[in-house]
Amino acid sequence: MYKILKFFIYFLIISNFSFGQTNDSIPDIDYKRYGTPYYPEVKLVEEDSLEWPMLFDVSMDFKDIKDLDVKNNFFIGKFVFDIYSKYDLEYNSISGDSLDLSHPEWVQLYLKESEIRYFGDLVYAKRDIIEDSVLFYDDKFTKSSMYVENEFDHSWDLGNYPFDTQKLLFEFQSTVDTSLVKIQPSLKYKSTFETNMRNLTEGYEIKDVTYRSDYKTSMSTVLQMTPTLKRPEVTQTFIVELNIKRKGGVLFFKIFTGGILSYFISCMVFLIPLRELESRINLAVGGIFGAIGSSAFVYEVLPVVNVFTKADAINNLIIGMVVFNILILLLQQGTFKRINVDGKYLYQANEIKWFRNLQDSKFSFFYSIFAFFVLLFAILLW
Repeated sequence: MYKILKFFIYFLIISNFSFGQTNDSIPDIDYKRYGTPYYPEVKLVEEDSLEWPMLFDVSMDFKDIKDLDVKNNFFIGKFVFDIYSKYDLEYNSISGDSLDLSHPEWVQLYLKESEIRYFGDLVYAKRDIIEDSVLFYDDKFTKSSMYVENEFDHSWDLGNYPFDTQKLLFEFQSTVDTSLVKIQPSLKYKSTFETNMRNLTEGYEIKDVTYRSDYKTSMSTVLQMTPTLKRPEVTQTFIVELNIKRKGGVLFFKIFTGGILSYFISCMVFLIPLRELESRINLAVGGIFGAIGSSAFVYEVLPVVNVFTKADAINNLIIGMVVFNILILLLQQGTFKRINVDGKYLYQANEIKWFRNLQDSKFSFFYSIFAFFVLLFAILLW
């Protein structure tokens, strides 16, 4: 029995060693280079210089932005874009396959065809042409350039209005699966913009250019990647974001000066003696009407959006603080009594424990202003 068990253990050890050697001898197969039936069905051998995924570097030079207005859901962009690749415009494999590597076959700028205004010819430059060689860097061999003037959609982000920053989006889409193409920003020639654009709406300034990528899955297109793996096609959308900031300081004073002044008018009720009730009420009423009128002006200037903006918060703060001042006024008047002492009328304030400090007009005046500015700064930092 002992000999049988010993033989069995020895057999297992030998089998595992042999199986490990067999696995090590099996080469890893890159099925993207295998050819039919595996995607992209192009056979490439070790001597072929073409490698998947191909890298395309993108650079943009923004010339002008027009019709950027909150009343529009579009803008007109004028720019030049460049695309760089390490490959020539055509590739002939060792196996005899010919591939069209012209840039639009793999990467395309998204344009609304119904709104195309003007775009120039696609111009190519190659590294092996002496006068063009200075345009290239690293291992890049071809460059395509095009001037575009077109209308682009824009969804306004007004959560921080009037201190908002708008991202104008320009999309480059891959025409094939991400296993074959990758789009990225050019590290050598970074995207640029004109600092003084002729038609950029007054009150805006361009801050910088940023990038991000989205990926879309097409369930209707299934790719055979390996003998055991099929998956939907995934394409890349490379998004160039032109960040434009609104100069909100001037607009802030333009739309809120009336409301802030109305608030200060309501604060002045605390500077009028308690016995002059009519003057205090008249001033308070003037403050509330001024705040409401200013609110109407703000909503006339403010675009109609379904989000709560900083402008809404400031507007509500002004009205809320005016109402607060009126409530304090009513509290003070409600506890201020005229009494008859020996035939003489005197005024006396009945102290309320929880509101003792607010019964003092001087304290209420400074407390209201302090609370207003604390809340205002909190909103601005929000």
